[in-house]
Amino acid sequence: LESVYSDWTVDEVLHKILPFDEVPSSFEIVGNIAHVNLKDEWLPFQLIIGKVFLDKNQPRIKTVVNKEGQIDTKYRTFGMKVIAGDDQKDWSIVKMKEEGC
Repeated sequence: LESVYSDWTVDEVLHKILPFDEVPSSFEIVGNIAHVNLKDEWLPFQLIIGKVFLDKNQPRIKTVVNKEGQIDTKYRTFGMKVIAGDDQKDWSIVKMKEEGC
């Protein structure tokens, strides 16, 4: 029996390559952007983590971002850092479409 990368889940891959018992496993999606909240101890591995999330969720997502800093203002905005995928100009523009509109 042969097992290849494409057979593994995000969780399985990250458990194999990261030196932690707990690994990032959840994210939010808006349009084609996946947003993760990485713990401080995971930050040295953020590019690898982003790449795995991107690989395992394409073509649904094109960009993976990590939240930077605190959420502030009444609009609950926050800084983001691209850790995988498209980081070209206008990467953060998301087109949303309601069903039937």
